[in-house]
Parts: sequence; C-alpha cells; structure tokens
Amino acid sequence: MSLPEYRSGSGAASQVDVSQHALPGYSRTNNIESVWDVPPAEQEHRFHLTDKKTQAQWLTFVILSRASTPTEPPTFYQGANITGSVKLSIDKEMLVDEITLTLYGRLSIFSHSTSNFFYTSTTLYAAAEQSPTSPNGSLLKRGRLKGQFDWPFSFRLPKGVSILSGIGTDSDAERVNYRLPPSFSDEQSNVHVQYSLVLRVNRGGFKTGSKLTVPLTYIPLARPSPPSVLRQLAYQADHPLVGPDGDPDGWKTLGPIRITGVLFKTVPLEADCVFNVSKPLSYTRGGLIHLLCSIRSDNEQFLDLVTTQSVRMALVQRITFGDAVQRTRFSQRLSPQLTVKTYERAHVQWWRAPTVGSAETDTKTFAGELAVPDDLVPPCQILHYGHEYELVFHGLEAVGFTPTAGSKKTYLSEPVVIVSAFAQGPRPKSYIPPEYDG
Repeated sequence: MSLPEYRSGSGAASQVDVSQHALPGYSRTNNIESVWDVPPAEQEHRFHLTDKKTQAQWLTFVILSRASTPTEPPTFYQGANITGSVKLSIDKEMLVDEITLTLYGRLSIFSHSTSNFFYTSTTLYAAAEQSPTSPNGSLLKRGRLKGQFDWPFSFRLPKGVSILSGIGTDSDAERVNYRLPPSFSDEQSNVHVQYSLVLRVNRGGFKTGSKLTVPLTYIPLARPSPPSVLRQLAYQADHPLVGPDGDPDGWKTLGPIRITGVLFKTVPLEADCVFNVSKPLSYTRGGLIHLLCSIRSDNEQFLDLVTTQSVRMALVQRITFGDAVQRTRFSQRLSPQLTVKTYERAHVQWWRAPTVGSAETDTKTFAGELAVPDDLVPPCQILHYGHEYELVFHGLEAVGFTPTAGSKKTYLSEPVVIVSAFAQGPRPKSYIPPEYDG
C-alpha cells in the first residue's frame, strides 16, 4: 500500500480558493451513515444573543450536526453540509442593516502566528437588497425590523483548498492543494487547527453590532483497506493470528537490523533484530498494530538478559514547521526552512512468543501490540505546518549491555498512516496474554 504524499507551502500572503478544481482525491461520502460509522446529523445546537437590559433572547442561532450530545461542539465529517437557521424574535423595532454568516478555518502556531486557510461567507439578510420573508415579520422602514424572522443556511464543506502562496510569473505554479485538516488543539506542540462559524448582525449607522462565534469540530473520513483474508478469519473466529510464514500478505518484514555493543564492559557482541508489522500500514484511532520481533545473537547470556521491556519501539508523531523551497520573481530560497519536532504518542507492549524451531537457542522471539490512542489526530499538511506518523525502533536495553551507538540512535523508522474509521469487516482483536495485560 502506498502512503499519501503531503506537500508543503508558504502561508505568507496566501489566497484561498475553495473551488472543487485540482483538489486532492477523496472517497465519496454519499449516504454517509450507511457507508461510515458516524452518528446521524440530528443533533440540534442552540446559541443565543440576549438583550442586555431585559435578558430576553432576541436571536437564536440553530446548527444541526453529528455530535453525540448537544453540549459537544457541533461536529461535521468530510463532505458534510453545515445546516441550520438564524431566528429573530424582536418585540420592539430594531435597526438591522445586514446579517452575515462566515465559516473560518484557522491555523495557530505558538500563540502568535495565525493564518486563515479557509474562508467562505454568505449574507442572510441585507436591508438594501431584500425584505424578510417571514409572514410574522414586518418591515417598518428599510432595515427596521419587528416580529419573527427565520433565515435557513447551508454550507458545503469542500474536499480541500487550493492556496496561492507567493508571487510568481506563473500563477498555477504557485498554487498548492491541501486536504482540509482535522480540528485539533495540541498543547504540547502549541499548534491549533480551528473551525468556527461567526454570525454578525450589523446594526448600521453608529450603533454597535453583535457577533456570535461558535467553534466547530471537523473530522476527515478515511479508512484502511481490509487486512489479509487469514487475519480477518482469525479476528472473526477468535483464533490466533497466522504468522508471516503462513500469511505473507498480512505482514511487512523490516530488517535485519544489526545492533552492536559490549556486555558487562568486557564482552563485545552483535545482535540482529527482525520485525514483522501487520499490514496494511494504515491504522485506525482506537485500533491495534500487531508486531513480531525476533532477536538473534550468538551470546546466549545476552539473550537471557533480554526481556519484554528491552525492545524500545514507539509510535512517533513527526511535526514540521516552516516553508518549503520557494521561487518567486524577486528571490529564490535555496533550501527549505524547516523545524522538526518529534513526540512519542504510544509504545509497543511485548510478551514472550515461542520461537519457531525449538532447537534455535540463538534466537528469542516476542509478540507485541501497540494500542493506537483514540484521540490521535490523523496526518495533515496545511500551510507551513504538517505532521505524520512513524514506527520507530530505538534499540535494545538489557542489564549490563552498552550499545555502541548510544541510547538515542534511531535504528528503524517506518512511516504509517493514522485514520479515523475502521476497515470494513471484523475489528482488530487484542491477543495480549492476561499475565502481561496492564
């Protein structure tokens, strides 16, 4: 399975085009409830503007979403329509010049850098152009409202955005396509992707207008391709997994990886590690990654010292900040200006597995599982920010063993994709023995 490619672009002087042309490819999401395991778009959220003196609610902002409860932020999935209505209940004549509704997508980094990557707006009411359509409302003079009014709205979330960054002689060469990133707020890296609906009521003249801002949650829809047939049968029948020899389509082999070092400061040794990782290399939040690890060494004492805590493997989030190479009519940046940070988001839990061939005293085998956190943010690339994931092996630890390369060396880095939905078919099953669980 090939991994998706992500492109970097500059956020400076960017212009957003939300047309459907030249956007990244997406799976179709028609009949979303039947194709994807998501809640129906039936949750009603209500937000209000009140009179400061009487505390009466004169405006109600209604949004329909796929959130589980009304207290959660309005939640929307890839390709969704954001629908609702704006209702006015005005007892006394009120001057209203215009009512607008704007949907923003914003990237914030380090609390001081904010860029809009998405923007679309609609006018619900303009005194200069139209009168209210509600039979219960009245238009005393242009822009002076009294009574009950109701304006429905609907926004279609695009598949992605095409952003013009920089100035060039060929505008097409400067336009970069991005998928809409998921909503997230990561305090550790101090990065936030936020969507919000902003309702503005312009009172006209010198009167102060009113504004209501509602944060939204956006979740892209993607799922892995199904695992091998033998793995699906194992999940379904609650049978043990078939290893790479019997199910070569179900595993990717990595290695051998040579590790050298000294045992008890005097005995030099070598060990070869081979990993098998469950395929496809695309995993769902809240799901599992199955692994096998075989360690071969001629030093039997070292193998005796290797335990389930010795194999240091983690799921790492790799974050990049900065701009890729830019070429404009004024200058050319010769190299990317990138800052990279990495965070370990989860670790593999290992347990002892029988070695194939009982006579192989020079090999020790472990089985392992990595539980993908259910709050992990799927990979994204937008403007001058991006993050993706990889399985990283940092070597072996054992009592008395000193690796030649030190403890911080990365011996293996295998890119993986994190998605928001499970593959069709049986769900992944945990095989951790009870004595190792917890």
